[in-house]
Parts: sequence; structure tokens; C-alpha cells
Amino acid sequence: MDKKYFYSLDLFRGFCGYGVAICHLHAFIFNNIFMEYLSILFVEFFFILSGFVLYPQLLKVLGKKNNLLIFYQRRWIRTIPLFVILLISVSILTNNFFSLDFFKYLVFIQKSIPNFVTTDYYPIVWSLSIEEFFYLLFPLLLINLNKFNFIKVIMLFLLIITLIKFILASDVDANFYRTGTFFRFDAILFGFILAHYKNILFKYNKIIIILAIFSLIFYMNSYSFFISKKEITFSKIIFILFMQVVSGLIMFSFLSLEKFIINKTIKDICLLVSSQTYSIYLFHIILIYIFQKTNISLPIMNFIYILLLFFVSTLVYKFFEKPLLELRPKIY
Repeated sequence: MDKKYFYSLDLFRGFCGYGVAICHLHAFIFNNIFMEYLSILFVEFFFILSGFVLYPQLLKVLGKKNNLLIFYQRRWIRTIPLFVILLISVSILTNNFFSLDFFKYLVFIQKSIPNFVTTDYYPIVWSLSIEEFFYLLFPLLLINLNKFNFIKVIMLFLLIITLIKFILASDVDANFYRTGTFFRFDAILFGFILAHYKNILFKYNKIIIILAIFSLIFYMNSYSFFISKKEITFSKIIFILFMQVVSGLIMFSFLSLEKFIINKTIKDICLLVSSQTYSIYLFHIILIYIFQKTNISLPIMNFIYILLLFFVSTLVYKFFEKPLLELRPKIY
């Protein structure tokens, strides 16, 4: 577990990307409540994964404050250019280009307070808003507190955010409680903690896999309860905490696959699906808007949808994302 690169996490990232896209197709077009419920968990996977992989980068920022600017450059070059292009595309497609809501999306504040946008026409990017504000704010807090133990600071912030969410749980609806920009830093912080203790946790990987299977089964069989009781304060709190635990267990179960990923072909497949993930996440809503206007049968729609996601995301990564990524400065 001391290795610097995990192909299993690439596989996990690709699994999450396709999982979110497929669930949203069924949820948005066919009003499948269970698939919408399942998509919530797939998005939660991203938060845990994000915290896990950002952990060593933030340690480098703490070690050398000059790395802070490099950290910002790396994150924003990775996330913002493609987002702006697809935001413009979705806005034109939905006749919202240069609307007030468009500019709220552009600066990632659409979920800063409840019901802040008139039309939530790009609903999937609430998670990106959380990530972007986390990238901006959290490193600034850390570099001013680096005289303290890093992991203790992480746990302190996690505790504070959790307490605030407990206090405010009854004042906001379930949707904002789960998607509010400043409500969900806790999920990324939880990923940090998992990264810090990964060597200890991995010693119990067999137990973790068993727990992951049972917790996932329980999650999938609890959707009726959590959907019907979603506005109850206790249910909102438990649902978020439960998702975080399930996400951590599933991610570590994927890490257990690392020892089996030794073949170059398998490694290439992991890298391929990982490279597709960001464009799949941002782009799939465009296909959903287009498919909503068609009468294609479900099996054919699924096939065309996945095929288009595969080819478009591969091309976008090769000709747009990868050249930009190569320009990013390195953190030393």
C-alpha cells in the first residue's frame, strides 16, 4: 500500500463515471427512482476518491507553501476549461446561455444557498462546485494551521462540519442537505482520513470486502425508507453518514484488486476508463437532453448512449484534456 500509483483506483474512477451516467439516463428519462437513488451513491464515491488521491498533494503543500499556487494551477487546469465549454454547450441547448443562472454556474455558486437558481438546467455539476470551493479554501486553512498535526486538523474540521450539519439538518430540505456546496466538505475530508490510515485499514481488507458487500446490499434495499423519510431530520443525517461509510468500504474493496492488476492490457484498460471519467460526468447530461426528445427503445438507447459516451470521452481526453494536463506544473 506504499506504492504511489494505484491502477485499481483508475478502475474505480471509471466505474463511478459510467455508473453515474447510466443511472442518470434511467432516472431522468424513465423516472426510475431506484436508479436515481443509486446514482447518489456513485457520486459519493467520487468525493471519497477525491479526498484519497488529493491527500499526498496537500501534504506537499504543507511541506512547502510555494506549492500552493502550483496546486491551484493543477486543479483548475484539470477541471475548469472542459467545464466552461460544456456549460456553454448545455446552456445553448437549453436556451439559458448568458442567463443569470448561467453566470451562477460559471462561478460555482448555484448551490451556495437553497433555491439560488431559477432553473437547475445543469443539475449534475453541484458536486463540481463542492470540489472547486474545497480546492480553493481548504489548503488556505491548512497552511495557516500547519504547526498542528495534519490529520488532527482534518479530523477537527470534519467534526466541526458534522456538528454544523447536525444543527442545521432540520432547517434545509434533503436535497440541499446532500448537495449544498459548503455542506459536503466532510465527504472529501473523510477520504483524507482513509488515505492517512490506508496501511492500517488494508491489513483488514478481507473484513472490509465482506462489510462492503453487506453494506451495499443494505443500501440498495433501503431506498424505499430513505426516499419516503428523506425530509425527516434523523433520516437526512443517517443517510449521509451511511453513504460515506459505504463509499469508503467500496473504494478499499477496489484497492484490494491492485495485486491482480499486473497485466499491461488490464492496466491500459484501467487508465482508459479513468481518462474518460471527467468528460463522461460533464457530457452525459447533453445526451440525456437529446434522448428525451426521441422514442428509442430502452435497450437500443442504452447501447447508443454507452457507445457515444465511450467514443466522445476518449476523443475529448486525447485531443483536449491530455494536451492541457501536459502543461500543468509539477508539485515537488
